[in-house]
Amino acid sequence: METIEYSSVVRPTSRETTTNMKAKWFSKQAENFEKSRLGWMAIYITAQSCLGSIACMYILKSAGSDIMLFSAAILTMLCNAVLIAQGSGKWCLILFYLSIVFNSIFIILNI
Repeated sequence: METIEYSSVVRPTSRETTTNMKAKWFSKQAENFEKSRLGWMAIYITAQSCLGSIACMYILKSAGSDIMLFSAAILTMLCNAVLIAQGSGKWCLILFYLSIVFNSIFIILNI
């Protein structure tokens, strides 16, 4: 007679699953970035530089605060510097996403 053993399966909570999915997504983005770094760098520098300059234009046009203007310019230049200096893929992506998000917020606040 055969006996079947049942093992207890520990299922991750929904929070752990979401965190793992986000980590996997970001790791895949970093891998894709590293595979064709020079192509992605050109696209990222162009896209976020254009968005940063548009944000600065709207901040100046609406007489926004100097802190907002400095933040937009510094974040855009910092992202460009890390991309050009060929920092690690994760740092390049983190700064690119931060630049896109904050410059978009600055544009929306100053339209």
